[in-house]
Amino acid sequence: MNQKLTGLENFDKFHLIAIICSIGFIVLVPIIGSKLNRKNQQKFIVYLIFIAVFQEIIDYIARINFDGLNLAEDLPLHICSYALFMSCYALYKKDQFCFEFSYLLGVTGTFVAILTPELDDFDGWTMYVTYFIHHSVIPAFSIWNIFIDDMRPRKLSILYCLIFLSIIAIPVGIVCWLTGGNYMYLARIPAVDNPIVFGEWPYYIIYLGLIGIIFMLIAKLPFDIKDFLDRRKSWGSYLLSKNI
Repeated sequence: MNQKLTGLENFDKFHLIAIICSIGFIVLVPIIGSKLNRKNQQKFIVYLIFIAVFQEIIDYIARINFDGLNLAEDLPLHICSYALFMSCYALYKKDQFCFEFSYLLGVTGTFVAILTPELDDFDGWTMYVTYFIHHSVIPAFSIWNIFIDDMRPRKLSILYCLIFLSIIAIPVGIVCWLTGGNYMYLARIPAVDNPIVFGEWPYYIIYLGLIGIIFMLIAKLPFDIKDFLDRRKSWGSYLLSKNI
């Protein structure tokens, strides 16, 4: 029987290499995109989405070869899975809600996932590699939307994301109950070495929800500050024009 990877630790040499490569990908993708004209940007976007989809295919092939398809572990029902698909769609179609979800929840969540992965849950090195590719794609695409497509979260974007999560949690919770899975970590607290993840069921879900809201507020804060400064500048220009 195949064995999961063992002996891995947070910030060991493998994890540090993965973090460096992830940051490099996240930074380089929008930089390269900014140097291209619109036509070549569209071609590059297609290549990037192909990478995102291809790594998912490789990941599932590796899972199936490892111990078959496990309905309790292998369905794409975690928040990062939604964020991956939404970030691809936002990158290609510039969809507002998909951008907001992939940025506010996906980017904040993926940085936590990159820094504190669930190290006892890797079915071999292929899954280890695809895990970090998966979690690098989401912030790279969202940063592209922000700096190249000039997309911004709406005023109520956090509320929209929370409503979506609340709705999707119902069928996902049923799947967890039927399969014994832990999608969206609704059934059990994740086994990660992270000081912000604590508590017993169901209280840790409340804690994680509150922490998630704080992260989303932090992610949205730069845009709110910019909007405030723009309004202040516009108001100042108006007063000057009226000689007040």
